[in-house]
This record gives sequence, structure tokens and C-alpha cells, in this order.
Amino acid sequence: MTEEQVTKAILKWLLAHDWKIVCYDFPQSGTGRFLHPNGTTHKTKDSVNPDIVAVKGNICLFFENKDHFYFPDYEKQNDLIVHDRYSDAISELLRPYPVEQIFYGIGYPTDQFKCKAAEQKTLVDFIVGVAPDGTPDFLYRKHDIQI
Repeated sequence: MTEEQVTKAILKWLLAHDWKIVCYDFPQSGTGRFLHPNGTTHKTKDSVNPDIVAVKGNICLFFENKDHFYFPDYEKQNDLIVHDRYSDAISELLRPYPVEQIFYGIGYPTDQFKCKAAEQKTLVDFIVGVAPDGTPDFLYRKHDIQI
């Protein structure tokens, strides 16, 4: 299963559960929304481009998707959880929505949730696995996030 297939499956799942897709990005497409660190005007330096940003009610989910375990994505999501370096860009992106809670997580094929992934799960708010039949589900939730 490719990263694009993971992203498409999660998008379909979110839409079926009445989530509003704020933005999304397919691998190497550059179609997403770049978020820049506070006070930065450089076009891409240190920017992040979430694979999916979705909103439902007052909750927002930020996804980084891969086709395999990739530790730097856990670090990236954890940086967004722990620090406010991107707070201005995130506030601007979410201005039209009544968001009160933001959760940051990882999406990838379910069969990739093995030892390394399980060991790093506490760095993120959630992990969504996509089964071989294309069905996504939470493999890990730090909070009571409901789809």
C-alpha cells in the first residue's frame, strides 16, 4: 500500500464520518498547505506540509501519512504538540472553524504497526492504520478522539 493510497483511504473515511477536509497533500504533489514557523517569511524553510487537516465540530486532526514506519514524522508531530512554533500559521489555517482541540497523529498501513511504531506511539496523539481492504481504524488514541 502506497502513501497516496493511505491518504485516500483516510480522506474517504473522514468524509464518510462528516469531517470537513481543510487541506490535504499527496506525496510529492505540493498541493497541500505549507505552515511556516512564527515570524518566518521564507517560502519553504522549516515549513511543514500536513498530509491531511480535518475538522469536525471543535476538533481538528493533523495527519502525517506514510507507507511504513518513519520516525521523523513522529518527531515532527511531537514538535507540533509540544511547541508553539507554528501557532500563527495554524491559527490562520483554522480561523474559519470553531476549533478548541487539535490532535496530531500518523496514518499508515495497519501491518506497519509493529515494535518500533508501538514504542514511539506516545509521541503522537493518535495512530490510524489502514487495513489491506482500505478500511482505516485507530490503532492508538492518547485522548478520546471520536470519528
